[in-house]
Amino acid sequence: MEPKTVADFENENQLNIEEIIETYNGYVYTILKNGMSNQEDIEEILSDVFVIFWKNYERMDKEMKVKPYLMGITKNLVRKKYRTINFEKHFGNLEDCDNQISDEIDILYLIEENEKSKIIEETVENMKLQEQQIFMRFYYRSQKVKEISRELKISETKVKVTLHRLRKKIKKKLKERGYDYGKSGIK
Repeated sequence: MEPKTVADFENENQLNIEEIIETYNGYVYTILKNGMSNQEDIEEILSDVFVIFWKNYERMDKEMKVKPYLMGITKNLVRKKYRTINFEKHFGNLEDCDNQISDEIDILYLIEENEKSKIIEETVENMKLQEQQIFMRFYYRSQKVKEISRELKISETKVKVTLHRLRKKIKKKLKERGYDYGKSGIK
C-alpha cells in the first residue's frame, strides 16, 4: 500500500479525521502497547494523538505523509508522559519542586543540559523500534534488565548488549557536538 498523505484524507478542503482514525488507530495503538503497560495511559495518549493531528491540520503540508507524522506525535506524547511520571516520582508535585529548587539556578548549566537532552532525543528517535523500547523502558520507566527481557521476549544478554551499544552511540554523539559525555546522565 502506498503511503497516504494528508491530502488523501481531505474532502472539499475538510480533514476526514474519522477516516484517519479508522486507518491508523491500530498502528498507533501497537506503538503505544509496545512502549507502555498502563492501559489508561495508552487510551489517553491514543486519543490525544488524533486530537493533536486534527488541531495542527491547518498548518500541515498537504503532501506530508500521515503515518510518520502520527508516529512523531505518539513518541513525543509518550516521552512527555514518562517525564511527568519521573518528575512526580522525584518531587511529588509542583509545590514540593518549588521548595527544592534554589533561587540561584545556573542558567548556562540548564541550557547545556537542555542541549544534551535534545541530542539524546535525536539519537533515540533514530534508533530501531526495539532499541527505542529497551532504552525507554530502562531509562524512562526504570525497568530492570530482567523485566525488559521478559516483556520483550528477548534474552537478558541482548538487553544488556543493546543498552551498552546505545550508551556508546549516545556518548559518541555528545562528544561529536562538544559535550563531556561523562556528564550526560547516561550510565
